[in-house]
Amino acid sequence: MSKRVQKIVVYVMLFAMLAATILSGISILF
Repeated sequence: MSKRVQKIVVYVMLFAMLAATILSGISILF
């Protein structure tokens, strides 16, 4: 796997974790 693809995968995983955290935070608040 090339370095650029690896970087994209890392960003996608970070974004997914962030989205999951926000969604769980919203479901706790409401």
